[in-house]
Amino acid sequence: MTTINIINDKFFINGRPTYAGRMCEGLPVEGLLFNVRAVQATFDDANPVTRPLWAYPDTGVWDPERNVTEFMAALSQWRDHGVLGFTINFQGGGARYVPEVYDTYLNSGFTADGEIVPAYADRIGRVIARADELGMIVIVGMFYWKQTLKMNGEPAIWRAVENALAFLKSTGRRNILIEIANESDIHFGMETFALENAHRMIDHFKSRYPEFLISTSYVIGYQMRHGKELPADFIRACDFIMPHGNGLRPEQLGPGLDAVKNHPAFLAAPKPILINEDSTGLPNLEAAWRRYVSWGYYDQGFNGEPRVHDIWVEPPYPPREDRIEALSGFQTPPVNWTINTPRKRAFFRRVAEITGRA
Repeated sequence: MTTINIINDKFFINGRPTYAGRMCEGLPVEGLLFNVRAVQATFDDANPVTRPLWAYPDTGVWDPERNVTEFMAALSQWRDHGVLGFTINFQGGGARYVPEVYDTYLNSGFTADGEIVPAYADRIGRVIARADELGMIVIVGMFYWKQTLKMNGEPAIWRAVENALAFLKSTGRRNILIEIANESDIHFGMETFALENAHRMIDHFKSRYPEFLISTSYVIGYQMRHGKELPADFIRACDFIMPHGNGLRPEQLGPGLDAVKNHPAFLAAPKPILINEDSTGLPNLEAAWRRYVSWGYYDQGFNGEPRVHDIWVEPPYPPREDRIEALSGFQTPPVNWTINTPRKRAFFRRVAEITGRA
């Protein structure tokens, strides 16, 4: 069984620090967790109007089983390049950002009342089991704002976290990190998720499920633009800190990370800092790991039109390429989960170099 734990600011897998003993270019790598945002690995769309939008170009239909099977098949190649973690989510992530799609598709492992959707949970369980076999860590998110807004208020949200953690515990797997909400500081409009309140939910579920390491993510750029500082209670409650670097260049990301490291609450009790969403931009990867911050590759992809750092341009739909090989990115279904584009290859190659897997 693969297990994850934390000692000070290092991640440990099966009792040993990740990338044990590894140094790169004179800097420590041991204890970091390079990862990929793969939140659509368990994707399905319960809205019959938008479901056809995700059809595979070679079959003309959407198939959630094909998606999860192909994802699990790709993981060993990711692992061989030194990627030890990836993020999935009970509510996925942004698939397309045009309002007629973004506001209406329904990808959620929860009912509106916070009950578990069995087929969705089954896919999550299989992904975690496959990662366990490979010695990989799964960052399991609970909420993505567009889907959460379709739930029946905060009671349903608390019920969903309880049900999700109970399900994850029942799997018997311990290769799991928990992300309560994706970017809880900017989207949800619910007091429960606000960073000044987030510690309450984290503390509650840490006491209920002490076998799990729990955090929630926030956006560095949003905090910087609004002159905000992370609340001390938030830093204290999180088992690890989860900033997102979206929209930032390295000369901005670096100071944002430094602000966390220099926060009095962090200095009093250092812990890992893990970015699990940023961009395809390798300069941001360099700014992070050189500050001893784990970094997560985020490649939106638009069926052949890749996301470029923090700016994406969505082509009109549907033109589609006829070949699966032309699918780009990891977040717009259908996804080609292999390392099939220049941006993917650049990321995996650099991680292999940093971690000594080249």
